[in-house]
Amino acid sequence: MESFEIIALLVTGVGVVSFATIFTILYLSYANSSVAEYRAGQRDVELIEETIYNNINSTKRHRRLMRRIKQISFYVAIAILIPFLILSLYTKISVGVAMIGGRGVIVVASGSMSEKNPQNPNLSAITPYDNQFQTYDLIVLEKVDSPSELKMHDVVAFENDEGVNIIHRIVGTEGYGDSLRYVTCGDANNANDKYRPSFDDIIGRYTGDRIPVIGVFVMFLQSYSGIITLAAIIYCLVMIEYVGDKIYKAQGSRLTVLGNHIDFVKEMTFDESLHAKFTETVRFKNFEYTFDDEGFVSKIPIPNSTDDGDE
Repeated sequence: MESFEIIALLVTGVGVVSFATIFTILYLSYANSSVAEYRAGQRDVELIEETIYNNINSTKRHRRLMRRIKQISFYVAIAILIPFLILSLYTKISVGVAMIGGRGVIVVASGSMSEKNPQNPNLSAITPYDNQFQTYDLIVLEKVDSPSELKMHDVVAFENDEGVNIIHRIVGTEGYGDSLRYVTCGDANNANDKYRPSFDDIIGRYTGDRIPVIGVFVMFLQSYSGIITLAAIIYCLVMIEYVGDKIYKAQGSRLTVLGNHIDFVKEMTFDESLHAKFTETVRFKNFEYTFDDEGFVSKIPIPNSTDDGDE
């Protein structure tokens, strides 16, 4: 990698890892706080309001349904993102093309095949090939098993002597047999390529199928920065699912407790005056101190108490 690529990778890595760390700390703190509040009954009004519109069984069914929808959405997202991550890693360590079942895709990184250049000596007015494509198109390649399958004017992807993937048209050949080399040229160029690829350099032949513009997204995913970002997204989704399950279970447990003590009738209507008042009792040196939302309430001696400590 060049120096600017290394710097970009480091900056992306530090940024993504920092985001994931902060996200983890904040979300875990939120989850732990929510679980504690549900267990302590501090969100009972929220649960009661939800249940008052339905009976307790309907509320539980609704909560299970919503939980199932969230789980399905999570698994669908993971099922999409993980293959993308694997594909990105595979293409990064290979030549940048994943050939599966004799076919593969590659991103067009330049405009050398975007149009027919009138000054291109290889393309005359009678040339019947109009299969040009634009920068950042995602094109489909097919594997070729022998030189006999290639013919003049085929568009092929090959790796040059600098390890760069090129997608150009075959405009001639040089040599014969094992020394056979292909002369290639981009339709938008006015000169042939200096490098003459051999058959071993050929990655695949363009099938004519392409998806416009989406290559920008694919190129990002194939970069180190994209791989790090994709891994971080997957991590965050897993965190949300795992921690969210703890909150869901705490809600369900508290709802069960409320259902055992409150008769939620289906016809019951919502009372706008419904509210909760929280009190806290502290015992210290034979006295019981009571506090509520607004502060200190009372101080009462504890009868027959010999406790000199606090609770």
